[in-house]
Amino acid sequence: MKLLRRKKRAGGFGLIELTLAMFVMAVGVLGGMMMIIMGMSRNNTNRVDTTATNIAQTVMEEISAAPPNVNKTLTITDCVQTNPATSTLQINTAPGGATVLNGNINFSADSATTLNASGYQMNYTVCGTNGLRAVYDVRWRVDLVGGANWSKLVTVSARQPFIASQRGISFLAPVTLRTMVGM
Repeated sequence: MKLLRRKKRAGGFGLIELTLAMFVMAVGVLGGMMMIIMGMSRNNTNRVDTTATNIAQTVMEEISAAPPNVNKTLTITDCVQTNPATSTLQINTAPGGATVLNGNINFSADSATTLNASGYQMNYTVCGTNGLRAVYDVRWRVDLVGGANWSKLVTVSARQPFIASQRGISFLAPVTLRTMVGM
C-alpha cells in the first residue's frame, strides 16, 4: 500500500506546471529576440551617426581652411557630384546661417530651401555598396567672435532625414560640431 502511494505522488508534471514552464520559456525567448532586434537597430544608428559626423567634419574643415577675414563661397563634392566645376554643393563662409538653439542647429526653425539658396545648407549624398545611397541634410552657422574679423565660431550639424523622422527605438539626434576659426 505504501509503495502504491509513493508512485501516485511521483506522477510527473501536471497541466499547471507545464503551462507555467511554457510561459517562462516564452518570456525568455521573446526577451532574447527583442535584444537581437535592438542590437541590430543600434548597429544601424551607430553607422548613420558615424557617417553624419564624418560629413559634418568635412564641411567644418572646408570652412576652417578659409581665412576668417575672407567671406567666400566654397565648392565641395560628394559621390554624386564629383566634378568641382559643376557641383551645386556650395559652402558660404560669411557670417550667418542656420538658427542655433542651445548650441545646436535647430532643424525645425529654418527652411532647407531658404538656407540652401543662401549657401548654409546642402544635401550631401553618400554612396554605399550595391548602388545604395543615403542623403544627409547638412546645415551650418558662422558667427563672428571678437572685433576686426579675427575669428569665427563655426557650428555644423548633419542628420539623415529618414532616421531623424522616426520616433521609435532607432531615433537619432543630429550630430553637431563646433570650432573656432582664426584667432
